[in-house]
Order: sequence, then structure tokens, then C-alpha cells
Amino acid sequence: MRTASEEILARYKKVEREADSFGRIIGVHRLKPSQMAKVEGMTQDMDGSAISKDADGNDIEVGKRTPFLIVASVCEIDNMPISFPKNRAELDGMFDNLDNEGMMAAVTAFARLFQDMDASANTVNSAKKKPRTAR
Repeated sequence: MRTASEEILARYKKVEREADSFGRIIGVHRLKPSQMAKVEGMTQDMDGSAISKDADGNDIEVGKRTPFLIVASVCEIDNMPISFPKNRAELDGMFDNLDNEGMMAAVTAFARLFQDMDASANTVNSAKKKPRTAR
């Protein structure tokens, strides 16, 4: 049985993969809080949000920094490791390399990471609500 700390750290090792329309397999993982802070520092000029459309055509508000967080979460393309960007130029280069097709695959895989996280949280929360039995 893993400790809570081991469970937390294991989340950052999980990789979700999705093929883009060119057949590239894009792998993404969760960003650690320090990595999210680094992306925020690299994208200080990207404050605010914009209105976009979801798959059903509904308006959704998306933070302008969100695409860069997803780009930074890309850890592999076609099973080749991708390093976390060291600066804004590398982040922009990754964004350009993914292009629209790769971004769509990355978004799909990224969403699955958080669906799994929500399911895990619900399991943990329901376990916490169960009454304890005396030993």
C-alpha cells in the first residue's frame, strides 16, 4: 500500500497519450506546482481570459495562459521525451511544433488526466465519509 505522499507524487508520472490527425502520438502529464509557477512567470503578458467554443458550440471562458500550460505539460511526441521548457522561447517553439493538430490531441489527453483525477478524488472522498469501525 502506498502512502499519501507516494500517491501524490505518482500523479505526476502518469502520462496520457492521444494521436493527432498527422498520426503523432502526443503524451502529456500533470505539471507540478513549481512548473505551473514557472509557466506563469514565462507568460506574464497573458493575463485575462477569452471566450471560446466547446465541442457542442457553447461559449466557454478560457484563460489566455491555459494553452501554454497544456503545451508545457507535453512530455513526449511519438515516445520521444520532451523536456520542460526553460524559457518563453522554448515554450513558444513547443507551441509552434505542436501546431493546431497537436494541440487538439494534447487537450484531449490533458482532459483525461483530470477526469481520472476527479474519479480518484471521488473515491478518496467517499472512503473518508465511511464510518470507522473500532479495532
